[in-house]
Amino acid sequence: MQVKFILWRAPAIFLAVLLVLMGFGLSPAHARFNDTESAGMAVAAAKIQAPAANTVSVTKSCDSFLWFGQAKISVGSYPTITYANYYELKVIDPEGVVQFTGDMSKSSGRSYSSGVQSVGNLSGTWTYQIRGYYKVPNSTNSWAGQPLTGTLNCP
Repeated sequence: MQVKFILWRAPAIFLAVLLVLMGFGLSPAHARFNDTESAGMAVAAAKIQAPAANTVSVTKSCDSFLWFGQAKISVGSYPTITYANYYELKVIDPEGVVQFTGDMSKSSGRSYSSGVQSVGNLSGTWTYQIRGYYKVPNSTNSWAGQPLTGTLNCP
């Protein structure tokens, strides 16, 4: 008899506790947030600028004798560029083909001579670019800066 009394009493106690809790206003939690905040995150990337034209010393010439000639471009001096740790001279012939790429930190990389060629192959606008790079130490990765571009017009 006592077992029957306990069996019907358990659901009754549960129901009574539930009703009491509901009577105290307990209900599932709800939250609402009305305030907003923004976090400003300043992000910038380093940019390697081109050397200023008035700070670079470039000598260029088209030398010819009869049917033969030679294009010459030499960089005498150039300033250091912020963030750059490597400098390069690139020479492009009138047909758009890169003829020379030289490391300007070495004396052999500061000048280009096309070699003796027929004047017909020499004619046109030669382009040179002086550019700073950031070469990542112990890596093959690098960032190229903006080039200072100049031309040499050979007749």
